[in-house]
Amino acid sequence: MMNKIKIKLTVLLALTLAIISCKQKANANQSEEKNKSIADSELEKKEENKKGTPDLGPNFNPVRAEIAYYSYIGDTQDNSRIFISNLDGSQVRDVSALDSLGFHTEPKWSRDGKKIGYTNFVDDGARIMAIDADGKNLQKLAKVSEDGFHMFTSWDLSGDGYFFFHWPKEGFTPDVYHAKNGSIERLTENGRTNGPQMTSEGKLYINRIDDLEKYVITKQLFDLKTKSTVDVPELEGHFITGIHALKTVDTQDSTTFILENLEGNDLKELGSVPYKGIMFTVLDKDLKYVAYNTSFEDGAEIHLLEISTGKIIKLTEN
Repeated sequence: MMNKIKIKLTVLLALTLAIISCKQKANANQSEEKNKSIADSELEKKEENKKGTPDLGPNFNPVRAEIAYYSYIGDTQDNSRIFISNLDGSQVRDVSALDSLGFHTEPKWSRDGKKIGYTNFVDDGARIMAIDADGKNLQKLAKVSEDGFHMFTSWDLSGDGYFFFHWPKEGFTPDVYHAKNGSIERLTENGRTNGPQMTSEGKLYINRIDDLEKYVITKQLFDLKTKSTVDVPELEGHFITGIHALKTVDTQDSTTFILENLEGNDLKELGSVPYKGIMFTVLDKDLKYVAYNTSFEDGAEIHLLEISTGKIIKLTEN
């Protein structure tokens, strides 16, 4: 059965289309000192009043008890930055302040927990970036075109390479790429593939888009040697952690989380939360927590479900 994941405003294509219209207000020639001052000001505002600011895209640090996410900033909230906090929501800090422009989205921790890859939407497309976890050493990553859209999705096992997908500015025809040491390899050429993710065992999964309007996809296992694919239509979880995926099932007034293996078999139910329309559901590597976003109607908050107890921890409250 086809995987029918409905990606909402802030996920993949819908997020992209919304962000393209954002007006960038920062000056590209700001000095690092001024950037730091602005970042400190924004962080102070966020600490003083955490209400009313959408916080999205949680991603667990695989080494330490931390989580990264992106948060809207500024009075008009048409930009965003990457933040890190502890798993109880404490010690919030702005990571991507050195990258003063754009809408920073969907952070992905490196496997050693030392740096974060993310996507930054700017006026002329979307670029992929990396930053150390202490907010230093900002890097521009690979690009296929000057004004196209690039989305960072997964580090490879080496820690130096990474996977992303790209589409040209004139139309949404995405394909998957791998980059390492300045070299870029195009992996697909059908104009309807996105979301590459590498498992802890080195297997690569991609999404084939079967219906763009309804965003119906089929998960595929991609062979890096032969460049061939095998459909895994039963795999419904969107984000992969280790050797598992997490799928969500809406009930009348709640959402239930189900652990899948990467063949698409349901392993066990992990718990339920009293929200519907949730987004960005991810697991930590030890399978202790589920992180998720509530819908915009429910404040676009980031919560953790502690699997062993069923306790909900609100990292952000809007």
